[in-house]
Order: sequence, then C-alpha cells, then structure tokens
Amino acid sequence: MLTVVGMGSPNVLKVLLFLEEAGLPYRFERCDVILGEQHFPGFTAFNPNRKVPVLVDDEGDEPLVIAESGAILVYLAERTGAFLPRSGAARYAVLQWLMFQMSGIGPVFGHTIHLTSFAAGETYAVRRFTRELARLVTVMEERLSSREYLAGDDYSIADIAAWPWMRTGKRFFPDGFSSPALARWMEAIAARPAATRMEQIADDLAARDRESFKAATPEQLDRYFGR
Repeated sequence: MLTVVGMGSPNVLKVLLFLEEAGLPYRFERCDVILGEQHFPGFTAFNPNRKVPVLVDDEGDEPLVIAESGAILVYLAERTGAFLPRSGAARYAVLQWLMFQMSGIGPVFGHTIHLTSFAAGETYAVRRFTRELARLVTVMEERLSSREYLAGDDYSIADIAAWPWMRTGKRFFPDGFSSPALARWMEAIAARPAATRMEQIADDLAARDRESFKAATPEQLDRYFGR
C-alpha cells in the first residue's frame, strides 16, 4: 500500500492528483505542519528536511520512503509507466518543465502569497516576488500558446505538478491568471475526473488546516511562518 503523508498544500495535492489519475490505491496520513508535527522524531526519520509530502511504499521487501514532491512524481510515473516517457527528447521535455515548477513556480508562488498575505509592509520583497510571479505566468502562457500541455501534446507529470500551484495562485491573484492559453489549460485539467476528486480531497484538507490555524498558539504560528 502507498501512504502519502501531508496536509493541504499544493505540493501534497500534486501527489494526490497523480494517484487519482493513475487509479492507485493509497492511504492518506495527515501531518499537521501548522502545529509543528513535522518536527516530531517520527516524521524527521522520514524526511530530515521536515517538509511534506512524503510517500511510503511498503509493497517491497522493505518500505521505500521518498520525500520531495518532484522525486515522488518521477517515482510514481516510473512505477506505473504513466505520464512520463521512458526515454528520448519527450522524457527530458517533461523533466525540464517539472523542474521549472519545482525551482520556479512553487517557491515564488509560496513566497508571494506569504508576503502579500502576512507581510505586506515589506514593500521591496512584495514587489520583487509579485513581478517574478507575473513573469512565470507569462512563461506558462507563452509555452501553452503553441502546445496542448507543458511538455507537448501529452498530459504529463509536468502538468500534474504545476496545476495545483496555478490553481492556488489564481485563488490569491485572480486577475493574473486570465490569459487565454493558460486559462484553457487550467480548465482542461480541472475537467478531468481525477482533478475533480482531488478538489474534493483538497477542500477537506483545507478545512482541517483552517481549524489548525485557529487552534495554533502564537509560538506555533511563528515557527510555521519562520518569523
């Protein structure tokens, strides 16, 4: 059985989206990072970096534990033979755009949301990350203007990785995600049955995360936000 350890963040949702797309049975184990459970010894044994998601595959002779959402997606794609070509230029196109999400979209969107929601007085930082977010969205628009999906004509783990983050970005900055090619891509993925199922899971996880924010002490919130 596959176990996903996480909460309602886009990095966790991308793993859940893959699992729903592939129809793989899995169980979900919540790690309440808002209350600091990622610092408990049981979790740090899985991932010394103290981040979610973590995937545990216990179907072999010994459990396999994988951290980092991009590595998890590559593992699942290779395990199933889905959403990642086995070789050649098509494979590296997918990996290129997966890395674009991992190195660009994820960190920049996360910092921009944090700064505009919780530290708006930091004007230089807000301007810097807001402009970089807009630039990355423009790269997405230009890329999708000439092809169906990020890596070409086929839906892949590059799209699976990017879509939950673009979904989150649109929620926080609705005016910045209306360009035609990007909107077409987002709507096409949202219409997939697996994405619909993931949305339902995401709503439940978001509700639980909101409850944790209400329950957290000031010290726990300071630790969560790195203040």
